[in-house]
Amino acid sequence: MKNGFSSLPAILFIGGLLLQIAIAMAFLLYAFSNATFAVRFRAEALSAARAGIEDGIITVVRNKNCPTAECPSPYTITVGARSATVTLCKDICAGSGTTVVDAIGIAVTERRQLRAVLEINVGTGAVTVRSLEEILVGNP
Repeated sequence: MKNGFSSLPAILFIGGLLLQIAIAMAFLLYAFSNATFAVRFRAEALSAARAGIEDGIITVVRNKNCPTAECPSPYTITVGARSATVTLCKDICAGSGTTVVDAIGIAVTERRQLRAVLEINVGTGAVTVRSLEEILVGNP
């Protein structure tokens, strides 16, 4: 009877130790998978924002007076399973003869924003990209 009673604390100790190891492994796997998905979602959000910038540039090339009633701002485009919100600002945001295109790409919990400043030549109607940069935004 004494042998069985003395082995009970050892079994409980080993069982508790194994439980602690299992909890630690589960936490590490959860943290690793979240980090991996976050990198993937950031890349997808950046791709959606890039597609939004390109769509905004094409919109401005087709209609130099955007935004107007025929050319609304902001608008949303869908890129695969992701989306981008595109905002156009003419002559006010960066000076006369320019249009600013902002695009915010969203992928699950990640958001990335790009901004392009376009110059429009009044005489020829040529549109050139003066700058393209990423704007840091906080995630929701």
